[in-house]
Amino acid sequence: MLTGFVALARAACAADPQTNAASTQLLLIDRLGNAVRTPTNEVHSSLHPPEAVGMGHQIPVPQKGAPMPDEVRQRIKDSKTDRQWFSPTPPDMMPYLANLDEYGNTAIQPGPLVTIEPFSAGAQSLKYWASEVGLRYSLYQSLTMISMTDVASGSSALQYYTATFFGKWAVTEVTSDGRAGWLSTEANVKLGLSPASRTQSPEGNLGTIVNPLATVFGPNNAWLSELAWQQSLAGGKLILLAGMVDQSNYIDANTYANNSQGQFLNSAFVNSDVLPFAFNNLGLNLQWQPDESWYLMFGSGANNQQVGHSPFNNLSFHDWSYLLEFGLTPKDVLGLGPGAYRLQPFVATVGGQTQTGVGVNIQQQLGANSPFGWFGRFGMGGSQVTFDGADAQIASGFVLQAPLKHAGLFPKLSNDYLGAGFVWSQPSAVMEPAAHSNEYGFETTYVLQLTPLASLQPDFQVIWNPANNPNADHNLIFQLQLNLVW
Repeated sequence: MLTGFVALARAACAADPQTNAASTQLLLIDRLGNAVRTPTNEVHSSLHPPEAVGMGHQIPVPQKGAPMPDEVRQRIKDSKTDRQWFSPTPPDMMPYLANLDEYGNTAIQPGPLVTIEPFSAGAQSLKYWASEVGLRYSLYQSLTMISMTDVASGSSALQYYTATFFGKWAVTEVTSDGRAGWLSTEANVKLGLSPASRTQSPEGNLGTIVNPLATVFGPNNAWLSELAWQQSLAGGKLILLAGMVDQSNYIDANTYANNSQGQFLNSAFVNSDVLPFAFNNLGLNLQWQPDESWYLMFGSGANNQQVGHSPFNNLSFHDWSYLLEFGLTPKDVLGLGPGAYRLQPFVATVGGQTQTGVGVNIQQQLGANSPFGWFGRFGMGGSQVTFDGADAQIASGFVLQAPLKHAGLFPKLSNDYLGAGFVWSQPSAVMEPAAHSNEYGFETTYVLQLTPLASLQPDFQVIWNPANNPNADHNLIFQLQLNLVW
């Protein structure tokens, strides 16, 4: 018995250093959605959470389209008391919904080229402070220069500043009942940095179905895309969102290709150009995840309001979208690692005409602990209701995390991103009459993590048979984008 007691005591003593070590590490998320435990001595002290926040409230910004890592979920669980107003950490939700519906308070990224610069500390400190009053957000900013050949009209060189603010402001949470309520918002800014850029767009000048620079859309101004109440029920298994909703924030997520401010720039690799998303419109989104391996989501809303206009103008069911997404999120597929497989049937009414369609969205890691990933979006729908320009589209590609590290050139760069993708599109009724009925595109992009909050992104695209450009059989597009994530 004495021998057993000694062995147990030794085991407890051995466990203590590991537990203490974990509590002194920052949790970060890499570009493939994996948790990265980072010792505090590897991160500049000005980027650490202040004593008022503590390591127990340090939550990384999630990667949409993948389940939240267990380490992050456990930290959230450990931070909870029974009833909280303006909770400093996100509600406890099922893993896929947890990454989809909330933001952390830690903007810094792992593996930068330069570990600190003058702006990171201030931006990160503001996020920590805001989270202590319940506000968690992500602010994406980009400066982009684009040069295009053989444009159909307008300028061949454009320059933009774009910004998108995603915010979640927690109001109330009762952990024992599994309930939480918070305010969800999205605001956008697009500013042309030259006279031509203020009135022209890349896809308009090229005459293409796809937008080679998806960060550029809407008026040359600022506008609100989402302002809605979000409610979590049943212990985070059921989430309801109602108000002015941007459905693309929830449906059609993909960890490898879903953000033009740090991943692919072409719109076909950000969201499907077939799905009839309701931007800047009244609607609702219902999410249900009863099990960690699958979920069901339903989105419904008006689809006739342009960004920057009131969502109450001409509100009727003559212009309405209904989207369903069924997703499987296995932790391992045939030994390749985690994946996500989504089926997306929809019904939409535009101008009183109703048609149907379907999309498929897949992502798959290509090997256990592999830096490679594959993604694909496939969709087709009625030509009268696919108002983003394509009634059929296939977009697929590969991504590689830390290519320079794996090539043995810069071991320190553990979070840069290399991607290559191909897209085929057929024009919907909004693009008719079209000069070309089959448009093809290729993109390769590289994201260099310059600092904890900044990345530099050179990008090259080729578009063949631009749908509304009868004078060109292909376009070459060169872009350089500086991204700031606060």
